[in-house]
Amino acid sequence: MKVTIKNAGKSYEFDVGAEDTGFNLKQKIHEKTLIPPQRQKILVKGGKLNDDTVLSTLDFSKPVMVLGTPDKLSAPVEKPKFLEDMGDVTKVDNNPVGIPNYGNTCYLNSSLQTLFQIEDLKNKVDEFRGTDNLTLSLKNLFRQMEKKQGSVNVGVFLTIFRNLYPQFAEQRNGVFSQQDAEEAFSQILSTLKSTLKLDDLFRIEFKTTIKSLADAGNDNDNDVTYEVEDSFKLNCHIDIKTNFLRDGIIGALTETITKHNSSLGTDTEYQVSKSILRLPKFLVVHFIRFFWRRDINKKSKILRKVQFPFELDLSDVLDDFIKEEKNKNRDLIRKVEKDNLDLKRDLKKAKKQQVDSPEDEELKVASIKSKFHDDLKSAMPDVDFENTTENPSCVYELNAVITHMGASADGGHYKAYVKDPQDLDGENWWLFNDDKVSSVSRDKIETLSGGGESDSALLLIYKGLGL
Repeated sequence: MKVTIKNAGKSYEFDVGAEDTGFNLKQKIHEKTLIPPQRQKILVKGGKLNDDTVLSTLDFSKPVMVLGTPDKLSAPVEKPKFLEDMGDVTKVDNNPVGIPNYGNTCYLNSSLQTLFQIEDLKNKVDEFRGTDNLTLSLKNLFRQMEKKQGSVNVGVFLTIFRNLYPQFAEQRNGVFSQQDAEEAFSQILSTLKSTLKLDDLFRIEFKTTIKSLADAGNDNDNDVTYEVEDSFKLNCHIDIKTNFLRDGIIGALTETITKHNSSLGTDTEYQVSKSILRLPKFLVVHFIRFFWRRDINKKSKILRKVQFPFELDLSDVLDDFIKEEKNKNRDLIRKVEKDNLDLKRDLKKAKKQQVDSPEDEELKVASIKSKFHDDLKSAMPDVDFENTTENPSCVYELNAVITHMGASADGGHYKAYVKDPQDLDGENWWLFNDDKVSSVSRDKIETLSGGGESDSALLLIYKGLGL
């Protein structure tokens, strides 16, 4: 039979016999990857593959993951390198890499770091075989970031990006101007939606109801119209009553407009209200913090503090057509989470006691994720969790935040905060401050709600619960 393994981002296929054991497979893996059998950790359903396990007793219908480091002695011996002869100092850790600032490019760096962390998008970029220059340059950039070594060169992408979208090439006194990270994020995503066909990963579908307020007391439904429209983000409007993200989202889904009322023959007010008909796998939420001030002729920033949750439940803004099913699925996922809680507790305890090596810890994380998804499939057999582009429930988990520091979009500084995918508790996050990358706690994310000129959330990236 054939066995496919994944290691360090590459796939390998092996032919094995019916009587072969785990050790036989490890020898074959050693020949391809140079990882000695004693250092290999092979994840199979139920745990770790043992040397004496007969392979024919296991299910290898899907690729299995192999962890371990290759034998260092097998690498070619290179001449010594001296620090003064090196253009870039090679990283010695496995942390993500930062992106240098090319002069007021923090808005772009934070957008790129956030897009890079969206696994589905990154995979589609890597598989791209077309001719679009922006997508090809992004593919090359992402591959640099994937290596986690040396310095990342964003110059080619930046040049193509500015040529394609001239607004980002504006200069003042010979210096490139600061730009809006949300606009850069949206423009890149707009190009990728065209070249990679990934609309459904982010597409929200609304039912819009437009009703005349002048007819409201007459029970006249003749002047009510319904429309269906798409969007790729939820807006959070901010006013003096907005304290929580939920308030801002609900406020953005309802507005009053003036238009011609045919039954009354005059202009009257209409209420426009939206409810959600489709929830995407990835949800982008935009805090509307910037507005144009005519008195000073530039963008200003709403500094108000608006708190946002690590888990966002959108049940309140769903259309009745999908609400019951989404809520039912939410409760099923919650139950599976509860049933797997002990595994997460044991892992957290082991991390505190430092009883596992980094490789063993990574294996345990992968094993817990695998069991969780197997349990989800059993509880919800009608949902294709591997390929769905839609959130089966109404709950999202926060994955990334782009922040802005300062009082105006024309200045200030942008950063990106991204949840560590290896931390099941969501306690550890990565802070990307241009080329500087550091680890911060969940408590730090709670301080990003604004209230002053310090870091305040501008864009939130949520991922469907259980996906």
